[in-house]
Amino acid sequence: MNARPEIRQLLLAKAMQRWALIGRNPTAFPNCSPSRARRNFSRLISKYPEIAKHLRLDVLSAYPAL
Repeated sequence: MNARPEIRQLLLAKAMQRWALIGRNPTAFPNCSPSRARRNFSRLISKYPEIAKHLRLDVLSAYPAL
């Protein structure tokens, strides 16, 4: 991704929140499978843990609450 560091962090944070939302609510987004969303979310969270920590996201954020 070619962006300034501060903009890059915002874009990554937005992507993390988007994939977590799709993983939590799979019926609201029929065009994307929840497994794909969770896979993308887990890759982002493992690559950028400091952004996830700032957003208070963890591995279980992409799964619906019980």
